[in-house]
Amino acid sequence: MNDTTPGLSRRTFLTAAGVGLAVLGLGSALTGCTPGGATSGAAGSGALVPLPTYVPITKGPTPDLAGSATVQPVYYSAPKESELFTSVSGKTAISGAVSGFVISYSPPAPASNSYLQAAEKQLGCKLDLQVVPADSFAPKFATVMAGGSVPDLVEFLAFQLPPSYPQLLKAQFADLSDHLSGDNVKTYPNLANLPTPSWEGCRINGRIYGVPVNRPPFGNMLISRPDVIKDLTGAEPAPKTKDDFTELCKAVTDAKRNRYAISGQSNGDSVDWGYDFIGAMFGVPNGWELKGSKLVHKWESDRWLETLSYIKELKDAGYYHPDTPSISGSQAKTYMANGTVLMHQDGISAIIDPGAPEGVVYDAILPFAADGGDGIVYQGSSMFSFTAIKQADEARVKELLTLLNHLAAPYGSTEGFFLQYGVEGEHHTREADGRVVLTEAGSAQIGPTSLNRLAAAPQILATAVPMEERLRRSHEWQQKAAPMLQKSPITGLYSETAGKTASATNNLSSTMNEYILGRTSFDAVKSGIASWKQSTNDKVRAEYQEQLEKLS
Repeated sequence: MNDTTPGLSRRTFLTAAGVGLAVLGLGSALTGCTPGGATSGAAGSGALVPLPTYVPITKGPTPDLAGSATVQPVYYSAPKESELFTSVSGKTAISGAVSGFVISYSPPAPASNSYLQAAEKQLGCKLDLQVVPADSFAPKFATVMAGGSVPDLVEFLAFQLPPSYPQLLKAQFADLSDHLSGDNVKTYPNLANLPTPSWEGCRINGRIYGVPVNRPPFGNMLISRPDVIKDLTGAEPAPKTKDDFTELCKAVTDAKRNRYAISGQSNGDSVDWGYDFIGAMFGVPNGWELKGSKLVHKWESDRWLETLSYIKELKDAGYYHPDTPSISGSQAKTYMANGTVLMHQDGISAIIDPGAPEGVVYDAILPFAADGGDGIVYQGSSMFSFTAIKQADEARVKELLTLLNHLAAPYGSTEGFFLQYGVEGEHHTREADGRVVLTEAGSAQIGPTSLNRLAAAPQILATAVPMEERLRRSHEWQQKAAPMLQKSPITGLYSETAGKTASATNNLSSTMNEYILGRTSFDAVKSGIASWKQSTNDKVRAEYQEQLEKLS
């Protein structure tokens, strides 16, 4: 999984990290990138503090399509200068330089960085950031943490959390609960503007240890090509039951024309057959579920066995692309774009995909239950990362929270506009039609500086080119799917054992895959689940269960 936030160009602007979303291919709500893995950790001890009070900021330009705590607002144009408002009262005063450790998916910024200099002037402090390329972030993170000189601000990636990170947070980073829990967050209005779901993964064993970089709350979904499907069937896809979905797959598959209803993809050690979407269809829980007071893993459910049986049924009927076990994520996107595959599980950003060929239309299938009841959508981590603050005296912690509050300035604010576009004439120009376009210097400096990795406004959907249909489709799906969101009961908990289960998890995943491919029996799957449960999962459950009981 990754996050690629492209620079702004004459073709498009993607705001507040706009449509450069990762996530959102996030798997089962980031209950670990492996089905039994650790989620958003467990650090301190004591009572469960309230999540920060959500106080949305309503000043600024009116969205073309309104948002909420779970739905991204849509803006079809950049804010006008007359619409900008001030979100930070007074001048930020920070003593000394601020060090930071953040990830980057961009080429390095030039040594002479006028955007950084202007940002330091606006923020009122000198910034000393270690901006680390994504492919070396994990080893560099480990080196920095082991070196004994922890930066003031450190980015923890939601999808790449280090081993024993709860203990690391407790030992090296500030407990922010007294500053941010409940109404305390109102001291920092731009942080209070961050939607509640994004904070859930920052509350670690009951205490708040970070400030989230917001993402939409939706986990994986089934992306479709409604334009092609309508040409083939006379209507855009809207299945309401398992049987409807089977008929849809049958209607659009034509192996002689190299066209298949659906594709999974290889994830290295395992194959994903669209488990999240199809599992949710059968009521499989989001990683775990609470039955009474007992945690039950999704693989222990009869509904999971139904899911496997149905996937095998679709595969045996020829509706899956035959190369699914070896198809990469990028190949699947290519197949979707050229019409070889018409449905594929992905993240919400795939609906918009600014790199899609002109004329291609994407949407997502609205979830449904196999028997025709209400569908469910697994809630993801709702954040790309969170920023932790190094342990310091209370005055310093407050200074750094003030800095993060400034960096989280919302869309339509003067501060947010500067952070996104820099200085007019130097980093951006405003066209006669109102579009804001980055200059060469802006493209080379703003993204690579990675200030938006420390803190950022809630994500919105916006474009300066005719992408209105894509934005509308994404927004419409979010509105309909938001009531279907299902949280994981282990969000905010940590299992040391869960991080050591890769071998057992991969072995069982392989057995499931072999069953779908017709190479082993259903009994072998059930036997594999029983062995995995006894050797691995029962201990993971016990660790989560103990924390749940402490916090109840």
